[in-house]
Formats: sequence, C-alpha cells, structure tokens
Amino acid sequence: MQIAISEENIKTFQRALEALNAAEIPYVVGGAFAMHYYSGVWRNTNDLDVYLPREYLPRAIRALSSAGFRDYGQMAAGDREWIYHAVDHGVLVDLIWQTPHHLSSVDQSMYDRGPSGTFVDIPVRFIPADELVWAKMFTINRHRCDWPDIFNVVKACPEGIDWNYLTLKMGEHWPVLLSFIVLFDWAYPGESGCIPEAVREDLLRKKQESSLQPENPSHEAVLDPWFYSRPISP
Repeated sequence: MQIAISEENIKTFQRALEALNAAEIPYVVGGAFAMHYYSGVWRNTNDLDVYLPREYLPRAIRALSSAGFRDYGQMAAGDREWIYHAVDHGVLVDLIWQTPHHLSSVDQSMYDRGPSGTFVDIPVRFIPADELVWAKMFTINRHRCDWPDIFNVVKACPEGIDWNYLTLKMGEHWPVLLSFIVLFDWAYPGESGCIPEAVREDLLRKKQESSLQPENPSHEAVLDPWFYSRPISP
C-alpha cells in the first residue's frame, strides 16, 4: 500500500529531515512510517516519530527551530521526560529519547543497527524492527493498543527481528512478550513460524517456574504512563 501523504505534509517532513541530516543527528524514523517500511501497512498520521540519543536533543531542537518549527509544549503531563513535540502547519515532529514508561533510553546502537532507506525522498535510517516491536509492546490499555501494528511487523519481517535481543530487553517484563506471542499464535496460526520456537519454550519455562504473589507490584503504570494525567484530545 502506498503512503497517502498530502503535498504540504511531505514538504514539512522533508524540511524537518533535511535539517536533522544537515545537523548530523544520529536519528532513526519510527512510528507509523517505520511500520509501513517493514510491513507495507499504512496508517494515516500527521506525526513523524524521530528517535535519537538524549545528548543530541538540544542540537536537534535548534535545527528544527531554524527550519521553522516551534515548540508545541506538552501534550500530556510528563512529556518533557521523554519526548519533545515540534510543530509546523499542524504537522508534528516528535523527538523521542526514551520510552514513556522510562524502561529504556535511545542510544547510538539504535542508529547503528537501523536499516538505511528513504522517506519522502530523504535518506534516513529506520528504527530496527525489534526496537519498533519493543517501543509498541507496552502500549496496551483502555485508551490505545499498538499490538495490531506489531502483529503486522512480526508477520512481515521475521528475519529483521533479533528475538534474543528482544527477549533480553524485556527483562522482568517477559510476561508481556509471552502474552503477545500467545495472542499472535491464536490470531495468525499460519504465521507462527515467524517467531522462533525456542523463544516460546524459554518464555513458557519461565511461566512455569514463576509464581504471582499478592505483594508483587502493580505494573499498570508501565502499560499506561498517563493513566492519571490523560489530556483531553485536541
């Protein structure tokens, strides 16, 4: 499926990416555009998600400001701890340096591992497939669920996902990955080979060996960091 972007939005995205490239920012493109890159599935959006190491944020903000973008401010409480919204003509360029639940930060390896490509005719690197899965894995709550997006990514590029890396990165939150795999297998039984059997076996072993206790902490805030500060939709 082709990306359906207005000519005005294309020019805005091009201006932003050209400014970041000129400033030599080691960024990767994520979000809906990375999902399309890997899966061919298009979801209409006016947002461009750019992942970069925190130390490059001031330089990136200056580059976008010089290109005509302004600070949109916080869209939800706590945004400044993980994302900067730049806007021009209603188009957002989100500079992201860590996940909203603060479980991981962007580092140089994300750029180094990201595949090279083009977006709106501008050379870019895309977020690695496993990092895209990670970024969306915890977005499952009453307001939004990104699992359909990563179902499509897993179906489309099994060789592009380092499952060992992803499993290690999940750490103590491995039950979320196991839950995702169980639902994936149920929804797409013919695509189960996209996920290595060894990953299932390892996670199921952990499930058998683990036990939930009443004193175990709640993880609601991981699944929905904005639960108590959800803004009114603009």
